[in-house]
Amino acid sequence: MQYMITNVVEQEKFSDEDWLIRFENKQTQHCALTALNTFDYYCQNQIGLNGKSKDTMITKYQTWFNQDKSDIRSICLSLDKFVRFMTKDHNDIIVFRKGEHERTFEKKTTKTIKLYFSFIKAYLRIAHGIKITTEDVKDYVRFPKVVKERRLPITPPTLKLLFGKCDPERRALYYVLISSGMRLGEGLSLKKENFHLDERPIRVSLRAVDTKTQESGDSYISSEAYERVKPIIDRKGNDEYLFHSYSTIHRAVQNEVRYFTRLREKLGLLQKYPDSRRYIYNIHAFRAYFHTKASQLHGTEYANALDGHTGYLEQYHRLTEKEKGDKYLQLEPELMIESTPIEANKTKDQLITALQRKMEKMEKSLKRMDLLDD
Repeated sequence: MQYMITNVVEQEKFSDEDWLIRFENKQTQHCALTALNTFDYYCQNQIGLNGKSKDTMITKYQTWFNQDKSDIRSICLSLDKFVRFMTKDHNDIIVFRKGEHERTFEKKTTKTIKLYFSFIKAYLRIAHGIKITTEDVKDYVRFPKVVKERRLPITPPTLKLLFGKCDPERRALYYVLISSGMRLGEGLSLKKENFHLDERPIRVSLRAVDTKTQESGDSYISSEAYERVKPIIDRKGNDEYLFHSYSTIHRAVQNEVRYFTRLREKLGLLQKYPDSRRYIYNIHAFRAYFHTKASQLHGTEYANALDGHTGYLEQYHRLTEKEKGDKYLQLEPELMIESTPIEANKTKDQLITALQRKMEKMEKSLKRMDLLDD
């Protein structure tokens, strides 16, 4: 009797570190790591094996998946418990400790839960060969409903209060953010080379690698913002970041969020949205302020294109550079924070006067045409 001999080739090993370095963007990589840590907390909550709970849970998933008839149901129901785990506070799970200060696990928002789940779903497939389809998720996993609270606008008096308590460098950063619509990470990526100082309005170019959408783009800053950022540009070297000295943008973002948290506490701006951990006053509100002003004047597509929402750039790119600059100059008075209202009104009056003159010329032209027809 002959026996068929088969060689079993060992599977390629793929560690957590291998999975994480697939994400070139440092902020995405950090988010993926946080999702992985959150899954580890869940496994500890379910199994209780300190340091080995995640590996034990994944081994169980692999056993279910690789048996003659894959038990996808059991894997998905376990992941459904993972989702429910994230909807609650867990005071017995310490996620951070420094000296006497410690922070326990806090419930996540629906958006964060879905984001972490998508990371873990991809992690199980790529790192451990456990494939779960979208249909499987629909059948077995229930996500909490999204509660949409109407976002409250940040007002000029509040902005003046915040800016008045900042050091000059941060005040300059905040002016750049609010007059350009940039994300915090994009603002912190700026160097001298990003600014086109010979143009009016001043154009700021963003590299694709520094944007969330991985698309290069241009924005503008107001003259008010330039007044505050110019001293920083003058003293910084060509290769230095303007607003920080960290080696990575991610660390700079974390530092700015911590600073703004302290600033908010100092000023007593601690209001939150109902049943939410989200503060009404946060750094993202600067970008929202810009978006509101830009969309009110020139429409949503213009605002989305200028503040870097992917998918809205095609129509914007049809404009000439002069047209883009002119549109921003019309918007600029609405973005002034500390300049006197009189100056802003003067600019508005100039625009209105220019439009009136155009109308008068058109009317004279139409009258001449009528005379010719007669």
